[in-house]
Amino acid sequence: MTDAPRLDRAETYAETVHRIYGDRRAAPPARELLLAVAYALFVAPGEPGRVLSTAARALGRSSATGRPLFDALVADDAPRYEPPEAAGDWGPGGAPGCEAPRLRPYVYRPRIKVTGPEESTAVLLRPPPTPLLHSSGGFSPPPVDHRNAEGVCGANSHHKVLELDPRTGWTIPHWFCKRHLDHAERVAEQVREQNEAAPEPIPNRGGLLPSYFKAPWEKVYRHYAPATWKPPSYGLAADDWPDPGNPPPRRRRRLRAVSD
Repeated sequence: MTDAPRLDRAETYAETVHRIYGDRRAAPPARELLLAVAYALFVAPGEPGRVLSTAARALGRSSATGRPLFDALVADDAPRYEPPEAAGDWGPGGAPGCEAPRLRPYVYRPRIKVTGPEESTAVLLRPPPTPLLHSSGGFSPPPVDHRNAEGVCGANSHHKVLELDPRTGWTIPHWFCKRHLDHAERVAEQVREQNEAAPEPIPNRGGLLPSYFKAPWEKVYRHYAPATWKPPSYGLAADDWPDPGNPPPRRRRRLRAVSD
C-alpha cells in the first residue's frame, strides 16, 4: 500500500513531461524551464514549498555569464506582446523594402566596366585594390523578379508606418522609400483612427509556467522580469489568451507548485 502514492506521482510526472514535449509553444529554453519545475515538483527530494529553489539548483548557472539560468528563463516567460522584428527602428539598408506600388517593371542591369586610359599610360600611386566580384560567372537574374511578381517598389525604405490590428492589437509595419513619402503619409492617415481604437495587444510570448502549474506567478514574474513589466489584462496563462481564427483552447488541469 505504501508504494501506491509513489506510483501515482510517477504517472503524473510522466504525463506532464509528455505534454511539455508535445507543446509547440515551448521552445527549447522554455521547455528546459518547465521540465526543471516538473522535476522539482515530482521527483527531486527537497523541502516542501521550495519547488522553485530546487528547480533553480537543477538548472545551474550560465557558462557565459555565471548567473543562474533560472532567473533569465523565468524573466523570458513573463507574458507580454513583442512586435515583429520589421517594426523596429531599422536604417535604410536593413529595413524591409518599400511596399508602395511599382510604376514600371524592374529590369536587371549588370554592372558595366568603367572605361579609362590605357593601363600602360597610367601612373600608379599605390597598388590597385582587389577586384570586387559582384556575381559569379554565368550568373543570370531570375526570370521573374520578386518586385515585379508582387508589384512593389522594393527600394531602400526610409519611412515607417505602424498599423494596429483592430482584433488583436498586434503591430503591422509598413515601410516606404523617399520617393513614396506621399504613400506613407496617406497610409498613416488611413490607420490613425483604427490605431486609436485598437485593443491592448494579445500577448504572444511567455505565459507557459501558469499554463502548467498553479502558483502566485505574478509575484514571481515581478521579481525576475524587468521593472517595466505589467501583467496583461488577458491573464498570465498562455492557455487563456484568445487566438483569432481558432476555437478557444481546452482549459487543462494545472498542477500545484508552491513558490518560495
